[in-house]
Amino acid sequence: MAQSKLRRPTRLVLDYDGTLTVKDTMAVLGDLPKQPKMSWQEIVDAYMKDYAAYKNTPYPWKNYDREEYSGWLAARKWVEQRSARRVQDAAFFRGVTTDDVGKAVTRCLDNGELELRRDWQELFELFLPSYNARDGTFLNSSIEILSVNWSETAIRQALWQAARRSGEARNEQLCHYMNDIKIFANEIEGLASPYGSSGRVVRPLDADIRTSGDKLRYLEVSTPPAGSNPFTVYVGDSSTDFDALCAADLGIWLCDVAEADYEKASMKTFKPLNFMPPPLHSVSATEAFPALFYWAPDLRSIVDVLSSA
Repeated sequence: MAQSKLRRPTRLVLDYDGTLTVKDTMAVLGDLPKQPKMSWQEIVDAYMKDYAAYKNTPYPWKNYDREEYSGWLAARKWVEQRSARRVQDAAFFRGVTTDDVGKAVTRCLDNGELELRRDWQELFELFLPSYNARDGTFLNSSIEILSVNWSETAIRQALWQAARRSGEARNEQLCHYMNDIKIFANEIEGLASPYGSSGRVVRPLDADIRTSGDKLRYLEVSTPPAGSNPFTVYVGDSSTDFDALCAADLGIWLCDVAEADYEKASMKTFKPLNFMPPPLHSVSATEAFPALFYWAPDLRSIVDVLSSA
């Protein structure tokens, strides 16, 4: 069977937690601290209390459209900032090292707490012909990761270790790709320091990625490969992906439910937005994509729309 290839030069930007992975992976780092002042569950509970307060705060809805929904999401920034500050003030990650992160990723891959979605290898392999492993450069197509996760290091470790375990014929090239892939995420400061992390997780100059608006900012400032004008595709699974989904040439909301159930799932995820994403299969890959974004149940659907045999 002929090797599938991309239909056109493509910049694929993927959310990580719940999009590239089967489920949220934030708890992978929850057992790392040596002597935390707060438990991971206490941090989660405090976050949920703030999130409930945000949800219960009246908002001047009128049209329930893209502009209003984006504004409502932006109003959530204080919840995310307070959570990050809470983690930092508790010195939650103080003393944690790069080696600790790598071991946590290994443990979670072994026990199934961390798992990449089915068909992730085939999706990445579409982009290997546009990658030069000798110098780590990307030509006219590339994959990027854009995530609100605590640690870029943890994401890269997960991708690299998963590639190492894949058993695919192009396994070594995949490992090199994961080494060089652009990952935009937060980071635990000082993981490689002699005594481990300082515990700081809040960066200056508004560099943190916590909200839908932050993701949009990084989507727009990231530069594509030199001399190319690729078709930008963004894939995400939550409301935090909303602005990036809308801004991309093609936005794909990933939710692994049956087609009969996806409208109900969409209303739950994007409530109270007055928009229902059409199924991705309802449009031809050779047509324009006029909707704000589309729904797909799995990575296979995305491979199919991006590739041609």
